[in-house]
Parts: sequence; C-alpha cells; structure tokens
Amino acid sequence: MKSEGINREFLDGVLTGAHPDVYYHFGVSSEDPLLEGLRDVRAVIMAGSGGRIKEFADRWSRLNGGSEVIAFPKEDRFVTRYTAGVLFASHGMGMPSASIAVQELMRMVYLLKRGDLDALDQVFWARVGTSGGVGLPGGTIVVSSEGLMPDLKPYRLIQGGRGSYWFDGTFPEPTREAILRANDGSGLSIVSGKTVATNEFFLEQFRLDGAIRMETEETKGEFLAWLHENGVRNIEMEGAMLAAYLNSWGFPSFAMICAVLLNRLEGDQVTSTPEQLHTFSEDSGDVLFNYLQSLLLPAGEQ
Repeated sequence: MKSEGINREFLDGVLTGAHPDVYYHFGVSSEDPLLEGLRDVRAVIMAGSGGRIKEFADRWSRLNGGSEVIAFPKEDRFVTRYTAGVLFASHGMGMPSASIAVQELMRMVYLLKRGDLDALDQVFWARVGTSGGVGLPGGTIVVSSEGLMPDLKPYRLIQGGRGSYWFDGTFPEPTREAILRANDGSGLSIVSGKTVATNEFFLEQFRLDGAIRMETEETKGEFLAWLHENGVRNIEMEGAMLAAYLNSWGFPSFAMICAVLLNRLEGDQVTSTPEQLHTFSEDSGDVLFNYLQSLLLPAGEQ
C-alpha cells in the first residue's frame, strides 16, 4: 500500500473514535453494528446494476454452503450485500456515480481492516460490467490492462483553476494473468487490452444515434480505428477512475472484467436479442467466479 496516498488525517480519527465516518450513500456509518460482520472481507466486487449484485451474492453464498447474506439497509443509490468474505456493491452508471461508491468503499474497507496496511494488501477488488467492443464481436470478455480517457491519457480531475490531478490507470498484470489462468479451458472468448472510459455515453463515444450529434461516419471511423491501433479493445464508463483510485492507495490486486455487447466498428446500437445479452452478462460473471473460487475457496470446494 502507498500510505502517503491514504487520507490518514481523517481515517485514523475514525479508528480512534475521535469522529465517526458516515458512508451516506450506503446507509451505514462506522458506528453501525452491521459492519462488525464484515471484518473478514477479502474481496470487493462491483457492478453497475443492483440486480446483478443480488445475483452475485446469492451465487457466492451457494458456493459457500449457503452462507448468510447481509444486506445493507439503504438501496436507493447503491445495492450492497456481504457473504463469505466478499462485499458486493453496485455503483450505478458512469464515473461520477461510481467514484462515490469506490471512495466510500475504500474508506469502509480501511475501517474494517483497522488501518492495517498488510491486511489491506490482501483485499481483491473487481468491477464486472458490459462494454462496447473495438474490433471485437459481441460475447467477447475483456480483462482490462489499462483504463484510459478518450484521449488515451490517464484519468484526471480538474484542480480548480490550477490544472489537474493525474492518476495511474494501469491494472495489475499479475492479477490479470491469474484471472486468465483461472479460466483456462472454460471455452469462453477472453482477451486482454486497454479500455477507454468516457464521461458521456453518446458524444464522447462518437455515437451517431444520440439526440445531439457532433460526428460523421468518417470522424467516428477515424476515432475507433485510432483506438484500435493503440491497443484499445473496449469502451465503457467507469474503468479509468476505478484503476486511478485503487492505484492511489496502492492496492496490488484489482481487475475489470467486461462483456462486449457489440462491435462499435460495425454500429452504435445494441441489436443482440435479450437471450444473447443475458448470455454475454452471465459469461463475464463466470470469468469472475472462476477466479474468485481459485482465490478464496479451498481446492476441494471448487
């Protein structure tokens, strides 16, 4: 961990009881007895949809002999479940929403591990989601190597009138390779590559089907070809921020696993059937769970 990247001035005061920490968007605080049941957290799994979080938690519970599933009380923003050492939480759509979830989850995990940097090192993080492919057909699963903004530069935030805060957008290579190994023989189509995250679904992704259109077929084609030539394999809306924030604390193990719903080189609209989309989504979940089982379950229980 990078202790200099952690806001210890605030967070250590929570540990000493000098003041509480309210994880407002999750509906709990550092003083909530519910959190005592989460001390053994070993992984934090995020997804955009609350429904998917419930499915993931139920699936992990079944794999752990029907372990208790703890539900957080507030669900108007994010849906959160905990079972058998894994905290599952939704983050909504886009980096503004997801950044709230990630920051509050990081603070929460710091509390749960009592600020122990070695214990924090052992926590695995992942986002599982959907994306648009860049030269990849629907159904392909992308395990991200780097999260970038649409200009192929890392995530950054405006620092008032003084410039920008810059972050590191790389995903740890050992974790990525371990996920690929855990899925050897699965029969799933899995690739590794760079991921572009945008702040906006239509304009920044060079779509031509939005209410507002800035691009042409030619400029769209040039943009997507440029991404592909530079190793980008999919486009979504959270990954650059996720890698940035987790790198800022120095977490050594985190990943993003996204199903491709369409090849953006061939169109803008998702035309797959509901059955196909369900399969795509299930496949990305399978990639995650194959790794989670190898990471957290004894060999005889996998």
